[in-house]
Amino acid sequence: MTKMRVVSRFRKKCFAGFMILCLATAAAVSFGTPAEAAENPQTSVSNTGKEAEVSNNQTSKAELVSDPYEGTGKTSKTLHELIESEKNIKSLKPSSVIGSDERVRISGTTSFPYRATVQLSIKYPNTSSTYGCTGFLVNPNTVVTAGHCVYSQDHGWASSITAAPGRNGSSYPYGTYSGTMFYSVKGWTESKDTNYDYGAIKLNGSPGNTVGWYGYRTTNSSSPVGLSTSVTGFPCDKTFGTMWSDTKPIRSAETYKLTYTTDTYGCQSGSPVYRNYSDTGQTAIAIHTNGGSSYNLGTRVTNDVFNNIQYWAKQ
Repeated sequence: MTKMRVVSRFRKKCFAGFMILCLATAAAVSFGTPAEAAENPQTSVSNTGKEAEVSNNQTSKAELVSDPYEGTGKTSKTLHELIESEKNIKSLKPSSVIGSDERVRISGTTSFPYRATVQLSIKYPNTSSTYGCTGFLVNPNTVVTAGHCVYSQDHGWASSITAAPGRNGSSYPYGTYSGTMFYSVKGWTESKDTNYDYGAIKLNGSPGNTVGWYGYRTTNSSSPVGLSTSVTGFPCDKTFGTMWSDTKPIRSAETYKLTYTTDTYGCQSGSPVYRNYSDTGQTAIAIHTNGGSSYNLGTRVTNDVFNNIQYWAKQ
């Protein structure tokens, strides 16, 4: 009997020791090495490899607003030529005419805010093609556009971008500028997530002082659904370099996207989705990206998007 008690006690001690070892191992696994934090899809990235975490106030319900500026409007250059590479311009993403085409041509491209709308001609590495997009100035030398205009999932970062504010066919009333730096966010460049399809271009000059720039703002305090907004840009189904616009209400508001039945077409990616607010004037609330048969979409100006645009504008 004594021998059996000793064996029993030995087994209990061994079992207790084994349990302590298991718990210790589990604790080491759980607490010893912290899990790697997931990357922030709103991390700013540039074509030079620079990264920055600039988002703050992500959950603030207060409206974030950057005001527009009309500029002087004085024309300084007029070029009357069609760049050879633009004769077969290509679109990067599809956009749609929903039902009948209700776009109207903007012939007075030197009036505000149209003169702050920028036609973009883009070249990428390893292809001889030229692609078309649209953008809009947000300060003297920063153009906001779609992420896929500065970073192609097929070709990588753009190798060159030529920007023409207020272009009107073969007329360039404010001349052309070259992009010197391109920005987007990791959610687009690494994850290919269309919720993060937005970016910016820094120019080798400051046309915004003359042509002005759009304001941009969040829509935190009340839903933008039903608000009448315009999408203005340079579609490639029309005479290239001509500016067209359509105005319709916002159809739906998702966390990262706004949808609308406003008519658009390829090469209008990056167009401002904007309205003339009574308190801020001509102000963008989204960046047009793509579309389908029933509606078109734009990346919504959320707090994160607003903060990244602010950061890019200051670079």
